[in-house]
Amino acid sequence: MLPKYIFLILSLFFFFSCDNLRDERSTILLESDYNKLLNTEYGYETWIPHKKDIDIVDKVLLEAIENDEFDFIKKPIKENIDKFLYKQYIPYIDENGHRIIYLNTFCEIGEWPIEKNGQFEWKEVDWRKEYYHVNDGGFCYWRVTINIDKEEYSNLMVNGV
Repeated sequence: MLPKYIFLILSLFFFFSCDNLRDERSTILLESDYNKLLNTEYGYETWIPHKKDIDIVDKVLLEAIENDEFDFIKKPIKENIDKFLYKQYIPYIDENGHRIIYLNTFCEIGEWPIEKNGQFEWKEVDWRKEYYHVNDGGFCYWRVTINIDKEEYSNLMVNGV
């Protein structure tokens, strides 16, 4: 009986500590279809990042921007990256045991058609719970992989540029 309570307390601690990392423009996806795909296709397990891990993501991004490695991020976005972009952090452990955060960014929340009783209606994407992917879209829709353990980035992909 005691192990159940310990598990419950630890689960609540992780849930609320992860929730504190979220704000109106960012979220951490732990149970999305994308997390499930990473697990079933590649065997990657989800891990729970802490504030220091998100700080590493920000540090790696800022260093890359300052070194002009992300030349598509023009001055207005660079100066307002936290105010301009929505961010989804998708944490997983890769095949080498490294802690990875896949960062998905976008500048506006779109809508998807949902079928209801044979009719389609448009509904805003629940980007806080599900991975949001846009085909094309331009320079404010991009994704990058950040290796938290090595403090390096790779696989930068920009939509429509």
